[in-house]
Amino acid sequence: MRTPRLIAFVMLLVCAQAAFAQEAPRDAEDFYNRGLDRQTAGDLDGALADYDEAVRRDPKLAQAYLNRANVRLAKGDAQGAFADYTKVIELNPRDFMGYYNRGVAHINSGNYEAAAADFDAAQRLNPGAAMIYVNRGFARQLKGDYEAALADYNRAIELAPQLSMAYNNRGSLHQARGALDAALADFNRAVELAPGFARALLNRGVVRGARADHAGAIADLTRAVELAPEDAEAYYHRGTSHQALGDFDRALADFDRAIALDPQSHGYYVQRGVARQAKKDLAGALADFDKAVELNPGDALAYVNRGLLRQERGLADEALRDFTQAIALDPASAPAYANRGIIRLQKGLDAQAEQDFAEAIRLDPSLKASLEKYLAEMRKRGAKPRQ
Repeated sequence: MRTPRLIAFVMLLVCAQAAFAQEAPRDAEDFYNRGLDRQTAGDLDGALADYDEAVRRDPKLAQAYLNRANVRLAKGDAQGAFADYTKVIELNPRDFMGYYNRGVAHINSGNYEAAAADFDAAQRLNPGAAMIYVNRGFARQLKGDYEAALADYNRAIELAPQLSMAYNNRGSLHQARGALDAALADFNRAVELAPGFARALLNRGVVRGARADHAGAIADLTRAVELAPEDAEAYYHRGTSHQALGDFDRALADFDRAIALDPQSHGYYVQRGVARQAKKDLAGALADFDKAVELNPGDALAYVNRGLLRQERGLADEALRDFTQAIALDPASAPAYANRGIIRLQKGLDAQAEQDFAEAIRLDPSLKASLEKYLAEMRKRGAKPRQ
């Protein structure tokens, strides 16, 4: 019996190249190999049909279940994929690939505990495979277990010092912890090892933007867009850097593209609303803030920004409601307290305004200077603002 070819996997399910079959398939392995060829060529329906026939002819052909699971996952059939991965483990309990790939599928489904458990099993079977540590680290990071995630990324780098994904993922962990210098160093290494690694370029661009290096951020994000033109995040983050530099036209173009690619991300509407407001397109800005609230009624920032717009348009009561809702959602929102205080002061509600100003300054002492004229107005009217 000929040995069926295997698909090799890294972080995402990526198949190795295969030669196209020259003859009509005769047995299970022929159907398997033609399925592999079709999968490599992007013909997922054809590949699925061939894998179905392969396992019908040989119900113990583990590789066919493995690759059929990958195709099913790519087609959105998570339940079918999990059934196939579990069958692989049943047929080949000492092969780490079944656990490894099922772990990746669990990550994609948001079940990080199950993912980590599968990577644990894979690691016990193959403790020298660096990608297991990369993916287990990612699952642990998504669970919030940062120390264990860092240990896994460090181990992956020890095992495979040229593995760009390990540096990228460790950089994302440093970024999540606010260690921007360490994050930048890791993203630099990831890009050095893999100059065409779009996600590492995107991540480095985000960090550069956070460090106010917006020119560097735009350069990285432009390259990321060239490499992955369907990645909405790259356009969004490039738009935020254009916006930070005051280039609202380019920012709007990027936000438009991000929304076209991913119309369900509420944050994109918030930022486009801010850019539209800066361009004095107040109706467009309001529409964006309304859409952001519709998509995510729990986002305090959307209410703050809509409140600011309504405040600018003289809609004091509507703005007051938005700031109050923002505070209910995020009691640490200093801008919401500050701006609600301004409206209350304008309405003659000095005692309530005083409370709002005090809380805003407590949360963000830097606001005291910008609120000074309102505090002075309160003193003039006889109130004694808190310090």
